[in-house]
Amino acid sequence: MLDSIINLLVDFVNWVISFLPQSPFASFIDKMQDIPYLGWLNWFIPVGSIIAVGQAWLVSVALFYLYSIIMRWIRVID
Repeated sequence: MLDSIINLLVDFVNWVISFLPQSPFASFIDKMQDIPYLGWLNWFIPVGSIIAVGQAWLVSVALFYLYSIIMRWIRVID
């Protein structure tokens, strides 16, 4: 019973996703492979680490504001 509900939910989500357009950045990312010495540049400027730190910062700020809104909603803080 639970498996059939999960399968229906997955089918519905896949159906909804099928209406979304393709990524506009896919062709740009494919063209990035043709740039020479991009790996060397990535070694000097760690883009992956910069993105990870930025993502962690963004999540922490979003959680702070979410908790702040919840605390104000239940009147814990003014």
